[in-house]
Amino acid sequence: MSTAVEQVERLLNLVPYLRSHPGATVAQVADEFGVSQKQIAKDLNVLWFCGTPGGFADDLMEPHVGEGGAIHLDNVVEQITRPLRLSTREAVALLVALRGLAQVPGLTSDRDALERALGKLESAVGVAAAGTAERLSVAFEARDVVLEVVSRAQAEGRALHLRYYVPSRDEVTERTVDPMRISMLTGRAYLDAWCRSSQGRRLFRLDRVVRIDVLDEPASVPEHVLKAPEPADTALRVDSHDPLIELELAPNARWVPEYYPCESVRELPNGGLRVALRAPDQDRIRRLVLRLGEGVKVVGPAGFAAAVQGTAAAALAGYGC
Repeated sequence: MSTAVEQVERLLNLVPYLRSHPGATVAQVADEFGVSQKQIAKDLNVLWFCGTPGGFADDLMEPHVGEGGAIHLDNVVEQITRPLRLSTREAVALLVALRGLAQVPGLTSDRDALERALGKLESAVGVAAAGTAERLSVAFEARDVVLEVVSRAQAEGRALHLRYYVPSRDEVTERTVDPMRISMLTGRAYLDAWCRSSQGRRLFRLDRVVRIDVLDEPASVPEHVLKAPEPADTALRVDSHDPLIELELAPNARWVPEYYPCESVRELPNGGLRVALRAPDQDRIRRLVLRLGEGVKVVGPAGFAAAVQGTAAAALAGYGC
């Protein structure tokens, strides 16, 4: 049985294959892709709903099975198989994303393919776009150093000493931690560790690590922490020092507490909710508020409300509003 992910991957390869092998039979295609003929028939039925943006009859592919099981793919095949032309903005965004992905720990066999893709894209977009992406990628460099130190500490089973910036208090704290893993969440890298100073499991944003040192003592994560189930979203593991944000949610936004851990949830007369949640990553909560639009009101703090208004105003200005 084919999973949805496997089918999508197969469909992405099926169209160029059929284009380069006109008249290939269902049996031949099934043998080439290592699936049953029945599965290929299902894939062809799905292709009737695939094509270029618009979704009208003239925008969709038309696969037909003729005499002897020969497959013919008609209509928008040429448009779909035409090489993609990226705008400068799209190319820069893709380059920055790929460079960020290249720094994710654990990439092994995929790294060569990633580096080849980066090289081809840089050559295709030209010096100007590649240079812009390079400037936007500078922020990754300091994080790389921290990643290397954390990886070494994990490999040697040793504890770490951090000097860590806490923006809510505008101060640098000293912490001894036992590293557990590195997580990539909402585009940022975090150190997931047991903090001996606060006696709790914490997330530390790598771009807020001022200094990091490997200690000459073994890492020792408490047994009950290792056995505890993983949180559904480790990006939202909060600290008591994180800023407390209060929101009033409209009835259609009552789902928020199900996905964002809240310190308090109170019913409102209109069927909405008033929630208070701590924000280790204020950018994430700001994006949530912007996404909810009229379905949310920021009660406080004033600085967070102003930041949301500023982001919204900048977005509107970009559209000439």
